Amino acid sequence: MENEVFFRQLQGHLKGLTEEEQTDVVEFYREYASDAGLTGEKLIREFGTPKQLARRVLVDYSIRYDDIIDNDAPDENESTRVQQTKRVRRQMNLLWVVLLALLTSWAWIPAVLMILAGLFVLVVMVVLTIFLLALSAVVGVIMLVAGVGVLSQSLAVGFFWIGIGLILTGIQFIAWPIGLLILKVALDGLITFVKFLGRRFSKQKGEQIHA
Repeated sequence: MENEVFFRQLQGHLKGLTEEEQTDVVEFYREYASDAGLTGEKLIREFGTPKQLARRVLVDYSIRYDDIIDNDAPDENESTRVQQTKRVRRQMNLLWVVLLALLTSWAWIPAVLMILAGLFVLVVMVVLTIFLLALSAVVGVIMLVAGVGVLSQSLAVGFFWIGIGLILTGIQFIAWPIGLLILKVALDGLITFVKFLGRRFSKQKGEQIHA
């Protein structure tokens, strides 16, 4: 009876999986528990609470799903921008799933703080990149307008300002792709670290979680 309550609660925490996947997971652990003679406290020591086990399962599913999608050939009917947007959303969802899972155990709080620190650095990089590139574009346009305005007074100064304006404006075509590439590499690095932690977490036993 205790086992049935455990597995009912487990299935209730497996939101995000299809009904078929939920059934497969529950049946797998139910058979495992039956074969090993796990009941009551032994079941908790082996698997952790239903919520903790569900978190580990969701982490494992999310990581494997992300790996499969990354290894699949890209959809030729989708633009590169759409593919990248979907990839970032998928990675953010994976990060969120892993964070929620790690928060179920005090032992993983340092890892949570490391992920949050990495996420904070990434956000700062995004803000700074957008700000600096936008600022250079605005300054470039201002220099162009100012240069044209002073041409009648001084050709040398006017052409100098126009030249600077053209450089600042034209560099956008190079700087934006480079900036986006740097942000992509930084995000991929963070997600690789998150996956590493997620794999370690998903392989834990219940007694290790409570430690």
